[in-house]
Amino acid sequence: MEYVRFVDVALCHEYFNGSTCGFKVVPSPETAEILKREESMCRIYDGKVRIMAPTTSFVKNTTLFFYVRASIADIWNVTNFDGIAHDEFPVAVVTSEQETRFEGRPKSEMPELQRMFGVVFALEIHLEFGKPVVCTVKVPAKRMRWCYCVSGANAERNLQINDSLKTAEPIEFDCVERSPRFSLYVSRCEIPIVSGAPSRFQLLDTKTSKVLVKNLPNASGKKVAKASLDDGSRAIVAECFVNL
Repeated sequence: MEYVRFVDVALCHEYFNGSTCGFKVVPSPETAEILKREESMCRIYDGKVRIMAPTTSFVKNTTLFFYVRASIADIWNVTNFDGIAHDEFPVAVVTSEQETRFEGRPKSEMPELQRMFGVVFALEIHLEFGKPVVCTVKVPAKRMRWCYCVSGANAERNLQINDSLKTAEPIEFDCVERSPRFSLYVSRCEIPIVSGAPSRFQLLDTKTSKVLVKNLPNASGKKVAKASLDDGSRAIVAECFVNL
């Protein structure tokens, strides 16, 4: 019997630089029954779903539904589903036209979620006969303001954070708090949080233009806090600690 590829979908996260790690995919009971009935072979590994089946399978339009668990705890802190309402659950919809999108579904329509642990989102694949689904679902990472907490002997000095990556339109930082013990510098705009990305910011002494730290550490989703801004408002920031 000849088998052909019907589905080849990879899940990647922007935070992990496009890596497919961090996800564990589980078919719903209804999907497991469909796969068995169609005599298909479903391989799920490293955030990838690959389905092989006889050429005579899936002759009708079919919807396959999978639950995606987090195998790395950081995913809960760095995933951006801000467009999904509180009473909704994020679902990644994939079609035979290789289109992908995230949409919210009422949690009340998925009572099985209450019996499942660690599910981040669901994957829904729409199959049409003769049209294999081959694509990559990109899970968005959070964009946050970065906050550098500078402590030590130089904390009270007038410092500047230089963007070495974008010289034409650099990301600028404001000093929102300064004391003899520490100073806080918060970015004026949100910046993506990406694990393993090259360092882009430098710490300079404004008076002498001397580079105090050539490569400041990147922000991490593990260090999330609230900071007061110049206008008196408060914002969620990703903190980095620098001791001089």
